[in-house]
Amino acid sequence: MDNTNKYLYLKYDGENVYEIVHKIMTKYKTPLFAITKIREIFPYISLMEAKEIVIIATSEHKSLYDYQGSLLPDLEELNKLINEAENKNKD
Repeated sequence: MDNTNKYLYLKYDGENVYEIVHKIMTKYKTPLFAITKIREIFPYISLMEAKEIVIIATSEHKSLYDYQGSLLPDLEELNKLINEAENKNKD
């Protein structure tokens, strides 16, 4: 699902929401701050929408749903790496 166009109507000082996120990320480097700042600029959007905007702007994912779906394989891989490291330490 591609929700990129869903938020293009959000503009502030002539910039769309994704341009705003990029400016925030350049200055502060943290997605949590970007989410907070987006909600300050656009107080009528939900926390979930702000998270989705930041995810779309800062990753290859096109929706919050896609991003969350990508977490499970990453967590499984992390678990595998931890188990391998623990097994090496036991030897």
